[in-house]
Amino acid sequence: MRSLLILMVLLSYTCHAQVVSESLPKEIRKKEKFLFYLHGGVVTVLGNNAINQSAPEWGPYQYLSILDSLRSRGFNVISENRREHIDDSVYVNKIVAQVDSLLQSKVPVKNILLVGASAGSHIVLLASGRIRNPKMKFVIMGGCWLETYKDYADIQLFGKFLSIYETTDPHQSCLSIFNERKTITSIKEIKLNTGLSHGFIYKGHKAWIDPIVNWFNSN
Repeated sequence: MRSLLILMVLLSYTCHAQVVSESLPKEIRKKEKFLFYLHGGVVTVLGNNAINQSAPEWGPYQYLSILDSLRSRGFNVISENRREHIDDSVYVNKIVAQVDSLLQSKVPVKNILLVGASAGSHIVLLASGRIRNPKMKFVIMGGCWLETYKDYADIQLFGKFLSIYETTDPHQSCLSIFNERKTITSIKEIKLNTGLSHGFIYKGHKAWIDPIVNWFNSN
């Protein structure tokens, strides 16, 4: 009897455990949390565990490990390995539709988060302009060069934003994207000092995961 009870508990845990997938769970539980992760461009070109040949010191981009690290923080993680020669708009359309499905399934907007790393930040920003929800939460990491803000001059952005960058990374602050935008509910930026340059996004470091989780839970 005791063995049967333990088995039932384990099966219950398995059924309710957070998952990692390209698609939404078949059964959407409105009390659970959902995180969309958009990886950096090197994964698109070279695949999982890709090494940037111009900066091999950053090591492999541990894409699957990052997803598991995010899942372990209590999120259902939705992430697709993007392919070359497919326009970003295809992925934006898909994410916007998935977010809409969550909202239609009565998942509170406070339980949904979009996270973009480097090239993935662009998709997150475009999705913001399509979702147009002032309470939706978005994170961009290592995604801005000095004049990146010009790319978004004619694009409306909506929601709450967290920007993260590393002091030794050539990519720096993204705040100029958000200047004088009345449709931005809030913007916070965190500066890391890991010494890892752009490689800080290549692994699931607590240095960026902890601030994201803390920010998500407080907004």
